[in-house]
Amino acid sequence: MKKFLSIAMRIKFLFSILFIAIGFVGCNRSKYEMLVESEMAKPIVHDSIFFGHRFGQTRQEFFDICWELNKKGLVTQGPKNSFVQYDLPAPKESTKKIRILFYGIFDEKKIMTGMDIQFSYIAWSPWNSALQSDKLIEVVKDTLRSWYPGNDFIAIPSKKYESDILVKVDGNRRIIIEPLSDLKDVDVRIDDLRYKID
Repeated sequence: MKKFLSIAMRIKFLFSILFIAIGFVGCNRSKYEMLVESEMAKPIVHDSIFFGHRFGQTRQEFFDICWELNKKGLVTQGPKNSFVQYDLPAPKESTKKIRILFYGIFDEKKIMTGMDIQFSYIAWSPWNSALQSDKLIEVVKDTLRSWYPGNDFIAIPSKKYESDILVKVDGNRRIIIEPLSDLKDVDVRIDDLRYKID
């Protein structure tokens, strides 16, 4: 009987150690890592970005779509020919009209794996505190939530920046709002996690 109790206690002790070890490993994984793992495990693929742009299209397809949008008067060439420019619809009398600059992110095979986007108020000026990026970021978050429903943004520590970044992950689509680097722009990146996880 004593031998049986001793074996049972050893088994119980080993299970306790195993449970603590599993808990310790789970605690070391960040909220972000667990979110990415759970979202990537879902059989959901979000490949649509906006204006007919999709993850997986070629650079030429990106240019062709932008050319057609330009011919329709929906977009124009952005500053320094580095971005496509789009002004969000707003009442004419509004002082808070938003301008979006965007450009695809392409891999070495010229396949689109993401989109770089900058949001700013068209009437921005350094002396107008109501049109600064720290006010715009909340509008950008709400806009992105309405365009891409699903999970909310979470704040995670960044290796690249001194402050946290805001991240939203739904299936394979990751949206990052980078920390504010100036008074004007809110920088956003939309990535397809099937191509790269960093």
